[in-house]
Amino acid sequence: MPTLVLVKDLAASGLLMTSVVERLSTADSVERVTSIVAAAVRELMDADGASFVLREDNQCFYADEDAVGPLWKGQRFPLSACVSGWVIGHRENAVIPDIYADDRVPVDAYRPTFVKSMAMVPIRREAPVGALGAYWSEPHEPTAEQVRLVEVLANSASVALENLELRGAVVRRVAERDHLESAMHTLVHDLRNPLFAMLGCAEMLIEETDPAVVREFAGTILRSGHRLDTQIDRMLAVYRITHAELQPEAVDLSALADDIARPLVSVAGRDIDLEIEDGLRAHLDPVMADLMLRNLLDNAFKYTGRQEAPRIRLARTSSGPRQDTFVVADNGAGFDPARTNDLFRPLTRLHDSREFPGTGLGLASVARIVELHGGAIRAEGRLGGGASFYLSLPNAA
Repeated sequence: MPTLVLVKDLAASGLLMTSVVERLSTADSVERVTSIVAAAVRELMDADGASFVLREDNQCFYADEDAVGPLWKGQRFPLSACVSGWVIGHRENAVIPDIYADDRVPVDAYRPTFVKSMAMVPIRREAPVGALGAYWSEPHEPTAEQVRLVEVLANSASVALENLELRGAVVRRVAERDHLESAMHTLVHDLRNPLFAMLGCAEMLIEETDPAVVREFAGTILRSGHRLDTQIDRMLAVYRITHAELQPEAVDLSALADDIARPLVSVAGRDIDLEIEDGLRAHLDPVMADLMLRNLLDNAFKYTGRQEAPRIRLARTSSGPRQDTFVVADNGAGFDPARTNDLFRPLTRLHDSREFPGTGLGLASVARIVELHGGAIRAEGRLGGGASFYLSLPNAA
């Protein structure tokens, strides 16, 4: 019976790690990373509390905690005056069954807390950026498997923090230059997210024997691989927008939209009122026309995902001697009209990425493509009331 219980515990831990790695891959703030990881450490260690400590020069900053009672969240201590500093400095774990019997523990700082036992793991072995701590209210020593799982979690947390730092650098660059070339750097960031999810699950698979857990890890790797493939396609498309010469020709927008929408309808797995007007044509580079419509239709399907009766429409609204105007409209989540001007700015998102995932590059790419063809784009919408995108493009004649 003990062996069966242990296998079940390992299976549950494996499933938890899969979930944590996936959530970290889309975390968009340091606070989100620390919250996810602190909760996971506590659960993996079956502990009464957990903390996420970041190194700030010669100090340890207790950035977050998940515990039955208050610990040290928001406080800073010298590296030389706390166990987390010892772990960071020595680049090794510290497992302490009795805090009052270990010289590394500043017991005066622990007396007001519930802590009697603890364990800490550095976040990254080479040049640690922090430490993860687990605490118990009674004498306790975690298993070697539990400590190993937290080490894997610490590695994932390290990559998540590095990705946030990279994205922050990109955002600063956009503030300085605000050009679409910055999108390439963001896509590099977005390539790393699914990659580290795949690596984390692969690391867990090495010693996993439970078939259910193996299938769960394999599913995560497969989904992350598809995300990676999609991001590579987008990176190549953005490169074309910023570097390649236009090769415009008469493009059948109706047929193109139908080809793009058909697999989206299949994946959605629900009834969608999709209306694509026949005979829509424009004079565009065909590769860029595909990217333009793909981004607009992807958005329409994504933002109508919570509608009971989703509607999406592509139609011509007016014709002129040189340009025709088309609309891609939906009845989805919409947007705040006060932020209409932000829609087409690179790296700008009007919805929480946990609610509607994305890169913040799709509409910026659409606007750039329209601009390169001498056209114009505008948007109308309201929160909860759908969105409409009007594109004025060179007519096929």
